[in-house]
Amino acid sequence: MQDIQKIFDEIQKLKKEQREFKKEYKYDLDRNESYQEITGELKKMREKKKNIEEGSRPPRIDEIKYEISKLNEMISDIAINSLMDGKSIYLKDEYDAEYEPVYKVTFKKIK
Repeated sequence: MQDIQKIFDEIQKLKKEQREFKKEYKYDLDRNESYQEITGELKKMREKKKNIEEGSRPPRIDEIKYEISKLNEMISDIAINSLMDGKSIYLKDEYDAEYEPVYKVTFKKIK
């Protein structure tokens, strides 16, 4: 198995290189007049589109989105607790498709 620190260092190196390229790319786009003109027109059109969409949007959509978010958080907590208790978890939907949990490990910077 490879050393986790070496892999982490390589990821950090590549992310730094990616940031530099993105900075150069953005700088080049900011200097391009036709790009700036088109970007301005797009912002105006997006604003018009947003106003039309919000005028005809049912209010229940936001409530449903919030409820789904809370239920997803709850199901994740239950799944983690069940895993820690040594239980296996399988779910089925209305079409008898089976689901199993997927766990992901990420790292965040310590302050």
